[in-house]
Amino acid sequence: MSSTPENVLVAGAGMAGLASALALAATGRECLILERAPALEEVGAGLQLSPNATRILRRLGVLDRLDGIAARPLAVVLVRADTGRELARIPLGRHAEARWGAPYLTVHRADLQRALAGAVEDSPSIGMLLGAAVEKATTGAMACG
Repeated sequence: MSSTPENVLVAGAGMAGLASALALAATGRECLILERAPALEEVGAGLQLSPNATRILRRLGVLDRLDGIAARPLAVVLVRADTGRELARIPLGRHAEARWGAPYLTVHRADLQRALAGAVEDSPSIGMLLGAAVEKATTGAMACG
């Protein structure tokens, strides 16, 4: 086994690609993200981030970037569609953070992608090329097309 870390090519600068590059960089690997689009687009909808997700975002150095952008709901409330009667309530807010060690957040997809992209830009171990499509990949060598 080599004593030097492997370089990694990540295809796509969506949330999964950006988060993967951050996680890999945290293990000492250098990453290059290739994104087919010429710019990262602000598209999508609202997301619910459970404490399992926000705990990982904290480890990746992204959670603080969502302060003031993401909402911290006080509860999830399930109601009957036909009557509006409450069926169940799951307390969140400080209760969720105390119970699970991380917050429950709601955030727009574009805001989360922007926070991930900002962390990628700040990482000296990660490069990103926009307008670069991956046409073929083989293990052992990194090439851009």
